[in-house]
Amino acid sequence: MGTGRHPQLYFEDGTMTIKASDGTLYNVYRAPLIRQSEFCSAMLTLPNPKQPPLSLTQNAREWFERSRQLGLEGTSDATALPLPEQFTPSEIEKFLDFMFLQPWSPNAPSIDTACAILKLSHFLVVDNGISYARHHLDNHEDLKAVMRLKLGFDYHFVDWITRGFDELVATPIIDLSAEEETLIGWIAYRALARAQAEVLDARLNLAVARIPDVNHCNWCSNHSNCQSEWARMWTSVKGVLGALIKEELPGSEILEKLSTYNHGAMNVECHRRTCDGLKDTEEKVSILREEEAIIDKHATELMRQLGIA
Repeated sequence: MGTGRHPQLYFEDGTMTIKASDGTLYNVYRAPLIRQSEFCSAMLTLPNPKQPPLSLTQNAREWFERSRQLGLEGTSDATALPLPEQFTPSEIEKFLDFMFLQPWSPNAPSIDTACAILKLSHFLVVDNGISYARHHLDNHEDLKAVMRLKLGFDYHFVDWITRGFDELVATPIIDLSAEEETLIGWIAYRALARAQAEVLDARLNLAVARIPDVNHCNWCSNHSNCQSEWARMWTSVKGVLGALIKEELPGSEILEKLSTYNHGAMNVECHRRTCDGLKDTEEKVSILREEEAIIDKHATELMRQLGIA
């Protein structure tokens, strides 16, 4: 855009002037910002601004104090409030467009637009903008797990961290690009590597050394045959072992697929009872759900290291 007044977001009857890092000026209205933003309610209360709310980030509090010391009240082009350089003119435009031209548009915004709205809304404590951006990003099928994890870190969205981490554990860490590694950071990369190694170890141990016992029916005439057929199915490359090794399914989902594997000459009723018994155990078969616990453990530890509750 360059220096000068923005063609759509400089309203002649506006009551607050904002300046982007490239010099672009925006003249908008105080009232909606004061009404929707805890930060703006404190910052734009004239003649005596209130103390900044404690919920602000350190970066926002510093900007608040610096602007106040410089006497930049945003009442004219000359005293326009300069937004920090961390916000690009494009991001500012997308946020102000949402606030003053297209609030809660029925058309889903792009990922870039939603992220820009989230970024400025978080800085200015605009709950409506945060809710809007989260709603659309939550349902955006093109939002990659790496970006969801990164956004979770940036804004302390615990559900996004756990969801993104869970999705990334299923992706070989070697497949992450250098850019993606930088995006999530070394601490998260190391947590993912450890979680993947532990999950693989648990899968191998489950597939080879922890074959569940058969739940025989009363009329089973050959317990040893049933057990051997069950073990064959369990350790077959076309059975549980193959699914685990090839990472076709997480252990928890194999529970739902157990009955579909070829159980050979195993007693049909013994097979049914064994499969149903595994699914119906009180803890939903801890041996098949261990990897979920492993992933949760590493995600929780990651958030602890990053200071995220």
